[in-house]
This record gives sequence, C-alpha cells and structure tokens, in this order.
Amino acid sequence: MLSSPLHPLLVHFPIALLFIGVVAQFLTFWKEDYFEKIALFLLPTGFVFAVISYVTGDSAEGYAFDHWGRQVEYLIHTHETYALITLVVFGAITALKLLNLIIPLKWIKPLVLILCLSGIITLSLTGHYGGKIVYDHETMSSLSETK
Repeated sequence: MLSSPLHPLLVHFPIALLFIGVVAQFLTFWKEDYFEKIALFLLPTGFVFAVISYVTGDSAEGYAFDHWGRQVEYLIHTHETYALITLVVFGAITALKLLNLIIPLKWIKPLVLILCLSGIITLSLTGHYGGKIVYDHETMSSLSETK
C-alpha cells in the first residue's frame, strides 16, 4: 500500500488540461479551426482525469483524517462538493462538444463558453479548498480551537 494517496498526485493533470482547454476554447474566436481541435482534445481528456481524481479522493479523505484529525471534515466536504460541481460542468462541456461534432448547432459554442467560465470558477474553488486542507495550518488550528 502507498504511504500517501494518489489523489494529490493526480489532481494536477485535470487542473492543467481543463485550464488550458478553456483558454483554447476562448481562442477559437481568433483561429477557430486550430484551437477548436486543441480544445476538443484537452477538455474531454481533462474531464477523464478529473473523474479519476474524484474517485481517488476517498483514499485521500482517510489520509487527511489520519494526519489532521476530524477538524478538516468541513473543508473536505466543501472541496468534494466543488469537485462534483466541476465534474458536472466539464461533463456537460464534453458532451456538448461531442454533440457539436455530430450535429453542429449554433447555440452550442456560446453555451460551451459560458460553461467554461463556470467550470474555471468551480475548478479554482475546488483547488482552493484542496489546498486549504493540506497547507493552511492556521485553519486547522482555528477549527480545532472552536470545537
């Protein structure tokens, strides 16, 4: 068994892929054909890595409880909630982009752009709370003092 969970190692892949995929999606206004292909690769790939990262989160939860105690429970559940919302948003983006390959519809691109903005916000919040679990020892101390 690994001494540390896979989750912290894997989460960097969807963060990078999804962030760059969103940038590529916005750059389709400049060079549509080129950046559409890049976004079509990065966003679904990032989504797959996000699903894998989400699934490995349970093992990281146990690790966090073992190392920082139950006072991190609120942060973990907040992190998990934003992660799930992020999965839903990027899952919808992936589905819409694949649908657009089969049936090109004019309303898909604007909707994808709106979802990309939403996805980047929830991805950032997910990472923020994940970082607080691991690195914000002041939060850990203040949480344990209030209990």
